[in-house]
This record gives sequence, structure tokens and C-alpha cells, in this order.
Amino acid sequence: MRILVVEDERDLADGIAAGLRRELFTVDIAPDGCSALEKVHIEQGYDVIVLDLRLPKLSGLSVLEHLRHEGIQIPVLVLTAVDGVDTKLEAFHLGTDDYLTKPFSFAELLARIHALLRRGTPPLPGCWRVGSLTLDPASHVCKVDELPVLLTDKETQLLEYLLRNAGRLVPQAELEEHMWDDHSALWAETLKVHMHRLRAKIGDSAARPIITTIRGQGYGILTVVSVVPRALLDQKA
Repeated sequence: MRILVVEDERDLADGIAAGLRRELFTVDIAPDGCSALEKVHIEQGYDVIVLDLRLPKLSGLSVLEHLRHEGIQIPVLVLTAVDGVDTKLEAFHLGTDDYLTKPFSFAELLARIHALLRRGTPPLPGCWRVGSLTLDPASHVCKVDELPVLLTDKETQLLEYLLRNAGRLVPQAELEEHMWDDHSALWAETLKVHMHRLRAKIGDSAARPIITTIRGQGYGILTVVSVVPRALLDQKA
């Protein structure tokens, strides 16, 4: 999941981004309203926008108005020190999905972001299973043959995105867009390297295939993926 944080206070923006990255989100930062619109127009892949209202160059309300006028319906959470009723009403009139005032707790911000994400994606009742592999999207715990497998954050993000999109081939550019932000060094660790490491850890092989690769097109989990209730897995454990 990819989030755009639009905030001109750099320390605050960095703090929010760091917290979200710990939760396995990919995060971009825009320091003003104009760069926020530029990033949305270029990336076209954000799942949520966290938007301050008092911004240089172009106000948050103007950013929101531009987005909705262009038909861009990415969920927007306004995060601002402006607490006036009139401003709140204007923000909702222009199309914001939520409004949180500063000071705030990160736990509440995270809960509201998850709530916005659930509106577009029905919550899963359990864990993904494909063959002998399971992944819990809530705890990010991965198991193969009922034994825990230690994945890095990026490997977990990669596996989760493929499972969410099971049944289709995901283009490499799409995977890169959702896994890396402008804070990352793509030249240091490429998607190919992460894919190789992930496959080795989950035992993906010709004898027990999980991830399909079509050179020049992308990657996908094209076999049947089931959803297993957590309670059932807990009983087996």
C-alpha cells in the first residue's frame, strides 16, 4: 500500500513517514501543494493521501478541490491544526474522506488510514493459503509447512501484494511502484533480488511452484489461493 504525506513541516512529515514505513506502507512526502499534485499525476498509484491544509504554494483545500475536479477519488485524510467548523465543513464539501486535527496520536492516525483502506478493500476473514504456504495479512506472519519463515519487510510486502492480486500477472513496473518510494535506492536492491530471496525462503521451486514469472511481463501467483480462518490455523497450531 502506498501513501502520500503532504506536510510542509519536515520533521513531522519524516516522523509520520517513518511510522507508516514500520507498518509496511510505502510512503512519499510532498512539502507543498504543487508538488503534491505533481506526485499524484505522475504516480497514479496512491491508496491514501494524508493532507495538511496550511501548505506553501497551494493550500490543502485547493489541492483537494483540484483532485476531485479531475475525478481522482483517492481517499484523503486531512491532518491539520485548523480546528474551525467552517473549515471542516468546507473540506468535507470539497471531498475529504476524514479529518483529524493536530496534535494527534500516531495510533489514531494509523487506525483512520486503515479504516479508509477498508472502505475500498473488504477485510479478509483469515489468512491466505497457497499450497503449504500461509500468510496472515494482519500480523504479517508467514509459514511454510506450518513452520514460521522469517521474511524482511520488503519480502513480506512483495508476497502480500502478489497474494492480494492472485490470479493475474502483475507487471514489474506496478510492483516497483507499490514497493518503493522516492526515499528508496532502487539501484541497491532490485525487485529481482527481492524476488529471488523470497522464493528461496518460501521453497518456491519447479517441484513446488508458487510464483510464476513471465520474462518481460511480470510476476504472479496464478494457482488457487484460499482464505483460511485464523481460528482454524490456531487449532492446528
